Amino acid sequence: MRRNNETGAIIGSLFIGALAGAVAALLLAPQSGRETRDLLVDEADKLKREIEKYANDFSDKAKQVKAELEDKLRRTEAELRDIEDELGV
Repeated sequence: MRRNNETGAIIGSLFIGALAGAVAALLLAPQSGRETRDLLVDEADKLKREIEKYANDFSDKAKQVKAELEDKLRRTEAELRDIEDELGV
């Protein structure tokens, strides 16, 4: 559960940082409006790729945790059946 919070914090921080960078670029831009818009589009594309990367990493991790939990559940069920057999229940 803690990793979920960490991933969310990373994505949130990344978004806030990108947004702050975009605002700074607009306010301090010495180039024309067209050049500024092109720069913003490029930065938005970079942000989108980063978010997709973290989302994919998160999805992969969630699948891994699910598989581990399913495996642990199967082993626990088998152990319980063995105990039932030993007790004759």
